[in-house]
Amino acid sequence: MGLFDMSKGNGVGFAKIKNTQNFTNEDLLDKLSVIKVSFGEPQMGDIKGTQSVMYKKVTEKFDVFVRVDGKNVIMGKIGTDGVSSVATAMSMMVDMFAFDGAKDEGTSSADRAVDELAEIIKKLEDGEEVKESGVTSSVNTSTGDIIAFYMDQKILSINPKFDIYTEKHEPMYHVDGNITRLNFKIKNKDGLEVAEIKKKLIAVLPEYTILQNGSETGKLKKKFKLTSPELVGTLNGLEFKLQGDLMGFNFDVLLDGKSIGRVDTAQTIWADCYRIQIIDESYQDLLIAIAVICDNVVDSSNS
Repeated sequence: MGLFDMSKGNGVGFAKIKNTQNFTNEDLLDKLSVIKVSFGEPQMGDIKGTQSVMYKKVTEKFDVFVRVDGKNVIMGKIGTDGVSSVATAMSMMVDMFAFDGAKDEGTSSADRAVDELAEIIKKLEDGEEVKESGVTSSVNTSTGDIIAFYMDQKILSINPKFDIYTEKHEPMYHVDGNITRLNFKIKNKDGLEVAEIKKKLIAVLPEYTILQNGSETGKLKKKFKLTSPELVGTLNGLEFKLQGDLMGFNFDVLLDGKSIGRVDTAQTIWADCYRIQIIDESYQDLLIAIAVICDNVVDSSNS
């Protein structure tokens, strides 16, 4: 597998998967044309004369491409004016080692689209029939659309107290942390406590317990990894993990392999914020707690 596993995307805007099915670019276009994704429709195009399947204008600055490259299928984000796949790979390496987590909204969205596409290509290479991506199939909200909340960046002061807002800057949750940053209480807009987070330090790697109504509903822990740390554990008895870039605050929240939410960065009219996107509304309160935990992990790692 080598030092880096690029078969899952991992939030860096590039992925490479073994072409075990011997797909051609035409095969990829035919198969992807009938698969629902969250970022557009595919069309045949080229990058500097190299035939590629393209998803145009995924964001204002980025297209997403996928094509056969020797014995592999590669995919990634690319500037809408077109740059070489070598430049895209170099961009991937820069993102991978950008430990300060600095990514704009367009980059985060394009990287997420690449991860979503990589998930589909991996299933196709495994011989599975795919009708839609895991993201589009997972939406379970009262509106039928993904719900977004916003949390100010750099919120962790000595004694953190902050709100989580709607897009219109209406407070929906209040988070109150103690001076040691080892305990957080989360209340909804009606003042009712919906979750409590307790942090335990085990060596240098923290472990977090999520309580609701006095009962433990989740246990998450930071896991060391060569390129970047991970957060793993259980939530409601199911396997919890993040897919993407934790330190860059650009990741999907997976429960038993299914996406229930995602967190990235966004620019709003009042500040640069972390955006918490709710894909499964039944986990909304827990997703708020997970975002607070992730912010604490990143803040502690940077410190």
